[in-house]
Amino acid sequence: MQANTFRSPKIPSVSSSRLHNFAFAGLAPSLSIVITSPVDVVKARMQTTGESGSKNCEVCMFRVLRNIIRVEGISGLYRGLGISMVREASLNVLRLGLYDPIMARMHPGYKDMKSSKETGLPPLYKRLICGSICGIIGSLFANPTELIKCRLQCAGATASGHSYRYGGAFDAFRKIIKSEGVLGLWNGAGVFAMRNALGSAANLSTFSALKEYALHYHEDSIMVDTLSGLGSGFITSCVMCPLDMIKTRMQNQPIDPVTGRGKLYRSADHAILKIVRNEGVLALWKGFSSLFVRTGPHYVLTFTIYGLLQRWTTNSTFSDV
Repeated sequence: MQANTFRSPKIPSVSSSRLHNFAFAGLAPSLSIVITSPVDVVKARMQTTGESGSKNCEVCMFRVLRNIIRVEGISGLYRGLGISMVREASLNVLRLGLYDPIMARMHPGYKDMKSSKETGLPPLYKRLICGSICGIIGSLFANPTELIKCRLQCAGATASGHSYRYGGAFDAFRKIIKSEGVLGLWNGAGVFAMRNALGSAANLSTFSALKEYALHYHEDSIMVDTLSGLGSGFITSCVMCPLDMIKTRMQNQPIDPVTGRGKLYRSADHAILKIVRNEGVLALWKGFSSLFVRTGPHYVLTFTIYGLLQRWTTNSTFSDV
């Protein structure tokens, strides 16, 4: 009779678990952007209306969407999709991947969102600081891909503002370095970092708070991730829209070949003043509808896929081998 042997489950090392989290943090939003990319293109087009001084600016999301499809076809809604996927991966591998490790340093005993039952919920100020740090680090790493994505999305037959003519992401990369230098890839990095500092502070703190609160009463599930992601998407859109709009304007503006500086806006504060003076205060929220329509589903998909991958890894890691 064969004796039963007990085989203990494989316990993942801390380094292995964190590597999985970093990989999933880059993969989840890259998959999500495939679905939400058309709305991202519409948002970019809406945000560049009015910078040429035209009074006939289309700011209706559905009108912009209809014109893109009519003139450029369905493919026009997927301009820059490849670089958008790279941008999401390069931004979020650090933005999402660093949240738990940094929070563990700030809040003793914290391991991840599930551990808050034992260690207590981190206070709001720690969440905001941690989210801001993650957003800044991720944005500095991802700015070159964000710049190229922005310029590709703003190009097209229906574009009303200034637009660059590139043959694709690699052509854009080559031409930017040739005409603006390597540092040209970090054009708009300051406002992109501010945007992501505020956006990530709102996004990650809201999502973590909602999820940790839900886990006190419910098991970790798709529904918990979905509702937490939707709530964080709305708060993030409200906070981030003005800086997102400024970022789009600055990165898409023409560059003076002599000075290497933008021809329309010298800095973020100059852009804000000029837009408010010429287009009104509400112009800072141009593209809010498309931003939320893009951000809401994007964060729902991102955090749902992220949670599914984490649960799948945990279940498969602890299964018998």
